[in-house]
Amino acid sequence: MTSHTPADARTRFVELLNDTVFEALGLKEALEEERLALESQDIEAIDRAVANKSACVSKLQRLDRERIDTCAKYGFAAGPDPMSDLIEWCDDNNLIGNRWQQLMIVAAESSALNMTNGAIIRVRQQQFESSLSVLRGVTPGTNTYGRHGGESGDFGHRSLAEA
Repeated sequence: MTSHTPADARTRFVELLNDTVFEALGLKEALEEERLALESQDIEAIDRAVANKSACVSKLQRLDRERIDTCAKYGFAAGPDPMSDLIEWCDDNNLIGNRWQQLMIVAAESSALNMTNGAIIRVRQQQFESSLSVLRGVTPGTNTYGRHGGESGDFGHRSLAEA
């Protein structure tokens, strides 16, 4: 029979959060590698970083499902808010609370890194589209739609051979 004591919950959550923080730090590192690769336009490094990032995200999703299931096992609802109730119930030495706080900090840092990487990608895409427009002989930025949903510019309507 599975025991549901605060000490057992504390042991399980410390183990689970240690694993989650480890993977979150791996994700943060992959995002940092991705940013460097994007800045240097190193396609192979981008591919490696994206593969590492995807692996970390998959592991984090699995660990989060485990956390949710474990919360339910001990009678707590899913989501981040019940963690405070669980911490109050079983975390007499504040180890779970400290790990949870560390995880939230790493998650916020990773989110900021991901936003930066997305911005770099958007800028590169705009530069590419602008260069392609020049090659095609159309005004950059005309790839928009008119009032009735039709394309208002000539983007994509002239081949490079015609330009």
